[in-house]
Amino acid sequence: MSWAQAILLARGLSWGWGGICGAALTGAPFSQAPLWAPRGLHRSAIACNSDSWLVPPSPEPPKGPPKALAPHEELFTQALGGTRDKANFVRAVQNFGQHNVYKRGHVDFIYLALRKMREYGVERDLAVYNLLLDVFPKEVFRPRSIFQTMFIHYPRQQECGIAVLEQMESHGVMPNKETEFLLLQIFGRKSYPMLKFIRMKLWFSRFKNINPFPVPRDLPQDPVDLAKLGLRHMEPNLNATVTIYQMPSSKDSTGAADPTEPHIVGSGGNSGGMESLLPNAARPGLRKEWLGLRV
Repeated sequence: MSWAQAILLARGLSWGWGGICGAALTGAPFSQAPLWAPRGLHRSAIACNSDSWLVPPSPEPPKGPPKALAPHEELFTQALGGTRDKANFVRAVQNFGQHNVYKRGHVDFIYLALRKMREYGVERDLAVYNLLLDVFPKEVFRPRSIFQTMFIHYPRQQECGIAVLEQMESHGVMPNKETEFLLLQIFGRKSYPMLKFIRMKLWFSRFKNINPFPVPRDLPQDPVDLAKLGLRHMEPNLNATVTIYQMPSSKDSTGAADPTEPHIVGSGGNSGGMESLLPNAARPGLRKEWLGLRV
């Protein structure tokens, strides 16, 4: 036994003997005498007399209540009439204002509505964003003094307003005069949501037509239409025509096109060996410069 273990054992025995002597002086029975064991000693002489150290400690109860569903989730469940569209989304937002006159929990509801917008297909609708901003109480979060402006008056509500504008920015939705009027009513002119609105108006107007080859927002799902769109962007000649050649099926003697066979979409002409992939009737019409895609 090392000298450190001997010191700890002697200290534990001295504490236990002191407790017994104190109980004898006060007249208390030995069974009620406190037996103190050292903290650093794993198996002291006192702990060996009982089997309590063999029993594992009871598990601690979970802290806090179990996680519940998101608040105001039932509003979207009630408004869901079989389809997820704009009408049901607007009905859910209107039901929140009707059943909650004082608009308690409006921040949580707006965050939930922002997450639900993609499911209902209204993530690019400006009227829906203005409807969400209208959920905020009016003339409450406006700073009344310079000190309230400096210390971010109602920061949680301002962060929620900025989240609405950031989602508009990510989907390319340009705010209008109604959005500005709502922000002035809710947060005032000297607020962070209003600063975000001014920056969006500035940079959206400058970068609106920055792309010389704009692409439609909703791309077609047909691969042939995608190939035509890509060839129009690749062809430097704006007067070039895009021709679709469908390869005939080798099993069909009538020459009818098989929809399972690949297509050849061409624009212009090329001498790089693409003629062998085209039908015989289409080869004489080739020019010197040719762009083709096989889809």
